[in-house]
Amino acid sequence: MKKIATFAIPIRIIMKKLLLLSMVAMMLIGCNQTKKPKQAPVPSKPTPVTSQTTTNTNQSNAETTEQPFVRDTTAPLGSPQNPIQVEPGKPIDFSAIFKNNQETTTFGQRAANNIDSIAKLAATGDINGMFLYGSCYEYGWGVNKDYAQAMSWYQKAAEHGQKNAFGAIGGLYRLGHGVATDAQQAFQWFKKGADHQDDNSMLCLGNCYYTGLGTEKNLEEATYWWEKAAELGNVFAFSQVGDAYYGGLGVEADLDKAVQYYQKAVEKNIPNAQYRLGVLQFYGKGVPQDTVAARKLIIKARDNGVELAQQFLDKHFPSY
Repeated sequence: MKKIATFAIPIRIIMKKLLLLSMVAMMLIGCNQTKKPKQAPVPSKPTPVTSQTTTNTNQSNAETTEQPFVRDTTAPLGSPQNPIQVEPGKPIDFSAIFKNNQETTTFGQRAANNIDSIAKLAATGDINGMFLYGSCYEYGWGVNKDYAQAMSWYQKAAEHGQKNAFGAIGGLYRLGHGVATDAQQAFQWFKKGADHQDDNSMLCLGNCYYTGLGTEKNLEEATYWWEKAAELGNVFAFSQVGDAYYGGLGVEADLDKAVQYYQKAVEKNIPNAQYRLGVLQFYGKGVPQDTVAARKLIIKARDNGVELAQQFLDKHFPSY
């Protein structure tokens, strides 16, 4: 038993950062929207572009048609002005946004460096060791990627009540990694994880309700689970809840609350929140106008992979 304990010490240190990586692989899930959320207040609204009025010789009245929708990238993602765009049948996976996050790289390296200890710990039946070993197979930390092995170890951990494993299994079903893509299975596993108080599963369950993945769309349920995840300290949920309060998605719009959640997310280096708060600072909405601070935040968002941030910089700060 003493030998087992020596393996548990470095693992407990590693596990402190585990949730961040688990969240990276299971970010917003996209699917075709069947209805649009309520109209959201935005710093600046796009001006509809209309074509010239044309007259049909067989009609007495002129007809006016609108040009294609003009996107407002300053609006919250998922609002009518800035809807989620997806290809049919292909869920959005925002994990690439966080690929440059220093903490995730450090965690993967540390897991790889301790792969022998992790394997031995998992073999002893330690539930956290089993979950972590599954993560190593899913992401290729110290071993070759093997989704079948990842699923096997996640299932063993889940059978013993390891709360993070439920959401991990849901993520494999959502992305079709090692199994056929199954939205309903993903939803059910996220729900099990939420019932076990796993904040990442709560986040993903909210995403399912938001996009209608494996269940009916329900903005109120989406925001409810995002807030539950935020209460448990889920840093990505801070940003999601910020968008909900900013755009009135499932809750009454509240700019002050939106800013509070964005600020919490910015403290944790969440790219979406950096971009959103930067835009608000640029326009002076909910926070004092500060274009210098806004530029710094939006540059951080750009460097963290948010493509919209570069578009904003090109428009308002051409030299950057």
